[in-house]
Amino acid sequence: MPDVGALAPPGAGAEAVAGAGAPAGPVGLAAYASRRLGVVLDPATARADESGWDFRVTHVRDTDGTWWILRQPRRPEASGQLVLEGAVLAAVRDRMPVPVPHWRLDTPDLVAYPRLAGEPAGTEDPDTLVYGWSMDPLAHAGHYLEPLARALVAVHTTPLGGSPALAGRAQSDPGAVRARIAGRLARARAELPLPAAGLHRWQTWLDDDRLWPGRLGLIHGDVHPGHTLVVRPRSGPPVLSGLLDWANADVGDPAADFVDMLYAGGPAVLDGLLDAYRAAGGEVRDGMRAHILARASFLWVHVALRGLDTGRPAWVRTALRRMAP
Repeated sequence: MPDVGALAPPGAGAEAVAGAGAPAGPVGLAAYASRRLGVVLDPATARADESGWDFRVTHVRDTDGTWWILRQPRRPEASGQLVLEGAVLAAVRDRMPVPVPHWRLDTPDLVAYPRLAGEPAGTEDPDTLVYGWSMDPLAHAGHYLEPLARALVAVHTTPLGGSPALAGRAQSDPGAVRARIAGRLARARAELPLPAAGLHRWQTWLDDDRLWPGRLGLIHGDVHPGHTLVVRPRSGPPVLSGLLDWANADVGDPAADFVDMLYAGGPAVLDGLLDAYRAAGGEVRDGMRAHILARASFLWVHVALRGLDTGRPAWVRTALRRMAP
């Protein structure tokens, strides 16, 4: 689920399609990507994944047995995100304790890279927006939460000056994050039947200077079980093996990278991740946990607006139910 502070406001509606340059069907897409990559992709192995909010994903195998990920933007603004995403991946790749995607094709209408090892630690139901875990994230913290915390520290402390795409964001105003969320709350008040208790909580959160960061850093922007990969050894617990989908990466509030893990796993997972993050050298400032909890409750405002903008009334209904006292 995307972060409420990292995404730009959506533009085109649900009828928008992937970039015009890359075909949508598996046969045409495999042939197009094969020409661009210099490998032979077998269209008979193509498997579509339509769960992404911003990108259509196709898994396809080449004749050497390597699986590839082909990502096509659903809307023009998603295509625009690729420039920043590529810069972020280049900046963090050598700093991470786990692998991240290594793009071999980078165009406005198609990104391709060899698939990372492992399977998602959980998946999100596209209708209810509820996560189901394929593992217990608390059972063996040293194999999952602790390496994830080290990965977040690596991201949040990445220097921004080495890339032109990131250097321009290095002086981003921390107040802009709060202003953007305030703008979304104002829009939601005008377009949605928000609960009075929620309005009071969100306005109190926005007005409390102590809860907001004094500086920003690089963030992944969408850290949830579906974007964390795990491998299962022949003996022993699942182990974190990769961090996927950097489409919402930006310079922002580091607390944003804890929100979806709280939503997916509850307070115990959040507390375990924060403890591991602190132990790995991450800054857990006073009030950060309360800030994350407030961001998590506001997530449903974002989902409702996203539903309005993309023609998904089920998301709006789900979000309004979750907001209810």
